Amino acid sequence: MKKYFQLIKPGIIFANLISVLGGFFFFQNNYNINFHILFFVLIAISCMIGSGCIFNNIIDIDIDKKMVRTQKRILVKSIVNIFVIKIVAVLLFLFSVLIFLLQVNILSCLLSILGFFFYVVLYSIYTKRISIYSTMIGSISGAIPPMVGYCSVSNNIDSKSILLFFIFCIWQVPHSYSIYILYKEDYLLANIRNIVTVYGVIETIKQMLFYIIFFTFLIFLLYLLHFIDIKFLIILTVLNFLWLLFTYLFYIFPIRIFFAKFLFYWSIIIIISLNMMFIFYI
Repeated sequence: MKKYFQLIKPGIIFANLISVLGGFFFFQNNYNINFHILFFVLIAISCMIGSGCIFNNIIDIDIDKKMVRTQKRILVKSIVNIFVIKIVAVLLFLFSVLIFLLQVNILSCLLSILGFFFYVVLYSIYTKRISIYSTMIGSISGAIPPMVGYCSVSNNIDSKSILLFFIFCIWQVPHSYSIYILYKEDYLLANIRNIVTVYGVIETIKQMLFYIIFFTFLIFLLYLLHFIDIKFLIILTVLNFLWLLFTYLFYIFPIRIFFAKFLFYWSIIIIISLNMMFIFYI
C-alpha cells in the first residue's frame, strides 16, 4: 500500500490543500465557517489531485528513466502493476467528481476537472516535452485549487476569485524556473525543452525577476481593491522584495546550486505566508 501511496505524491496534495484552505478563507471569514463544505472540498480535491499525479507518473515513465532525480521512482523500477494503478486513478477521479456534485457544488467540480485536464492532458502529455511555454500551462492547473476553495463557498466566479487565480498562476512561474535551473542537467538528459535548456540560466533569471515584480503588483492590487489591509500588504511586500533581491543577487552571482535551492524554498515561504494570512488574518 505504501508503494501506491507514493504515486499520488502526498507532498503535492498537502501543498495544494493549503492553497484550497487559503482560497476558502479568502471568501469566508473565520467567524462563519461552513465545516461541512470545507471537509468535503478537501477530500474531493485530494482525490482529484491524487488521480492527476498518478496519471502524470504513468505518462512520465520514459522521462523519469533518464533523469537522475527520478530514476528510483517505483514505476521506473516496475515495482507495481500499471494496469492496477490506472484503475485506482480512474476511481479517484470518479470519487472526486461524485463528492463535488453531491456535497459541494457543480462549479467547484467543473473547475477541478479543468485543472485535471490542464495538468494531465495539456501539460503532461502535450506541452511538457516540446514547448518552453509548458510552465504557463502547468501554472494554470496549479492555480485552480485555491479557486476551487473559494468557489466551494461562493459558488460564483467574481473579480476577487479571478485575481486570486492570477496571483497563484504568476507565483508558480518563478517557482518552477528555480527548479529548472537546479535540475538543468537532468532536463537536458531527458531532452525536455524549457526556458533553461533552450535559453540558459541568465535569461531564466531575467524572466524570474519580471514575474516576481508582476506577482508583487498583483498583491498590491489586492490592497487597492480593499481585499486586504495595509498590514497584510506590508508583510507580503517585504517578503516579495527579499525574493526579488535574492533573485537579482543570483543574476549577479550565478552560483546555481546554492541560489536555485534558496529561491525554490523562499518561493514556498512566500506562498505559505500568503495562504496563512488568508486563513488566520483576513
